[in-house]
Amino acid sequence: MNYLKWSQEYSETASQLAAVIEKLKNERRHARAAHKKELDDKLSLYRQYYRECTETAALLLERHHHAA
Repeated sequence: MNYLKWSQEYSETASQLAAVIEKLKNERRHARAAHKKELDDKLSLYRQYYRECTETAALLLERHHHAA
């Protein structure tokens, strides 16, 4: 199993999620109060996905180093 490649894929996904998070944060700055709650919910979800991707990437990279 190629843990390094797998880790890189998770890191790439985390980068894409970070871009989405930034877009949502910018959208929230200009949103009306009624729409901010929806954006807050989306931000919370995307932050969770981002955190899971970065943690998984780190674990896979660690496994790669131990397997080598």
